[in-house]
Amino acid sequence: MRIALVIERLDPSRGGRETSTAQIAAALTTRGHEVTVLCQDGVAGDWPFAMRQLGRRGASRWQRAIAFAADAGAAAAKGKFEIVHATLPVPGANVYQPRGGTVPGQLAAGRRRWGAMGPLRKWLVEPMNLTRRMQAIMEQRLVANPRAMCLAVSQMVAEEFAHYYGLQDNVRVVYNGVDLPARDDAARVQHRRELRGHIGADEGETVFVTAATNPRLKGVDFAIDAFGRWCASRGDRPGGRLVVIGGREEASLRHRSARAGAAERVTFVPHTSDMAAWYAAADACILLSWYDPCSRVVLEAVAMGVPAITTVFNGAAEILADGAGIVVSSPKDAVGVAAALDALGDPARRAATAEACTRAADGITIDRHVRRLLGVYSEVLA
Repeated sequence: MRIALVIERLDPSRGGRETSTAQIAAALTTRGHEVTVLCQDGVAGDWPFAMRQLGRRGASRWQRAIAFAADAGAAAAKGKFEIVHATLPVPGANVYQPRGGTVPGQLAAGRRRWGAMGPLRKWLVEPMNLTRRMQAIMEQRLVANPRAMCLAVSQMVAEEFAHYYGLQDNVRVVYNGVDLPARDDAARVQHRRELRGHIGADEGETVFVTAATNPRLKGVDFAIDAFGRWCASRGDRPGGRLVVIGGREEASLRHRSARAGAAERVTFVPHTSDMAAWYAAADACILLSWYDPCSRVVLEAVAMGVPAITTVFNGAAEILADGAGIVVSSPKDAVGVAAALDALGDPARRAATAEACTRAADGITIDRHVRRLLGVYSEVLA
């Protein structure tokens, strides 16, 4: 099968959809399919698949977005691919998988973050975002094509397709998959010892980890506030540490941790390509997303046996339903987040999540994800 995967950039060091795309392309190639990744630009690597960089055209961001969609559509048509699997709306794609969620879903999330000022954002801010407006138009055109199959990375995104586009028949849910480097028990013990020592965590303390390239969208500020309150409520009981991975907005978040009274207990770590080491060191993951179609951070944590706390606005919350973590109503749900921190601060409660994490991990492997993709591809070709 000749497959084109379309994504704006291919740089797996950025994490998220770029890591997933590279892993999926590699997995499809090892199964004997001919895969080409079409992108504006990418990082050269020893890929088992082909990568074609189409470059950037246009003076502004919205012009570049339109130009890339057109260039990718033309390249896909010229290449005579059987499957054109796009992660953004591209003319001629017959599989559309918006890993960032639908455009209306993203806009609704922006209003939600503004709270009572959300309607004002709709009328004042959103019309100024020409890139998003053009993406909305292109998405509307693509989902209206009866030959295009829409892939949702969670049931939450499938509901967006139904709510905003009235689309159900041509929608399939294919949860994100993760593929972490294999670690034996000795390596995990070593990572746990070294990294906990690095942040000054005693063995009895609970280490929470959060990671985000966009800390405001992922509620890192609210996580710091909640963690500070939780530490203050511990009294004579063992406290904890919070590791914030990502690097962006570090100065303002450091100030936030000081205001929360937790400056000595919050450690900031630059973006790392070895998240597995930090999952080994952590006891629990916290990601208070305002919007996340299906967070890799939560999936990776669960795959490593680490329970997670997230919000109902994260599609990955569906993976936690069987007990692999705790879901709260919002980043602002101070009572719910405090209770979740308290629960996963208890070693006995964390131990009880181990079996649920194992069950959940079996359903979120890259192998399972690719098998589901191939099933959808066959359906499209039929």
